Amino acid sequence: MYGWMAVAVFAIFGAEIPKTSPIFWFMMQIAMWFGFATSYPVNWWLLKRGLKEKM
Repeated sequence: MYGWMAVAVFAIFGAEIPKTSPIFWFMMQIAMWFGFATSYPVNWWLLKRGLKEKM
């Protein structure tokens, strides 16, 4: 999430986004989606190899 928010603030908007704006919370939703998309395959692999227990 920190990585995506850094990209959003510095590369996309070029200024700090107020935490009360809808754009900030939309960017946070995108960040959570990226987090899910990157963690899901790793967790699947760990479960398949028996390195992690199911919840």
